[in-house]
Amino acid sequence: MEKQDTFGQVGLGAMIVFVGVMVAIVSSASVMIYQLEVIAENTESIVATTSKEAHTQVVFVGAWVADAYDDYLFMIEYQSLGKEVEVEDVGFVLWCVDITGTLHRITGELGSWGSGPVPNVAIWEVGGEIEEPDSLVSGKRYFIGVDGGTDANPGGAQCGPEFIHDRGIVAYYTIFLPFGGHTTQELRAITLGPGESVT
Repeated sequence: MEKQDTFGQVGLGAMIVFVGVMVAIVSSASVMIYQLEVIAENTESIVATTSKEAHTQVVFVGAWVADAYDDYLFMIEYQSLGKEVEVEDVGFVLWCVDITGTLHRITGELGSWGSGPVPNVAIWEVGGEIEEPDSLVSGKRYFIGVDGGTDANPGGAQCGPEFIHDRGIVAYYTIFLPFGGHTTQELRAITLGPGESVT
């Protein structure tokens, strides 16, 4: 008569359970490792994009009174770790509040509402031809001519140098980048005259 080894059966069952648990652990671990790799790659991509956008900015270099006291001339520098930005995608707002509390403002894109040295040119590269560029290139500087308007020329926002000088008020010029970044320059016309600083 053969003897049955009950301890052997228990050992064999335990071995089968152990191998099954190990297979489950290994397969779960491989799935988790794969998911962590996907998450890490997505995170790197998001961080890279966010970093480029966070380091994209417009810096005001200077602002002056231009021509007949109702126009501004701005110099800006575009700085970006990302790609160039189309001029038509960059917006601006020139605004002020007069002594009666009335808000005056004009809006548009950088190529509109211009007062450049030649007709229909509102923005041009410093040191280059006086023609509107298609896009802003990182590291380059640009002039922007903006018609602020006056009492005699109410077609503008009435926030030009003469208007703010005579009333002792402040105007603001804000540039908006397409992904949401913006830069604002405060404008004060202490001394009125062509070429005088308004910053």
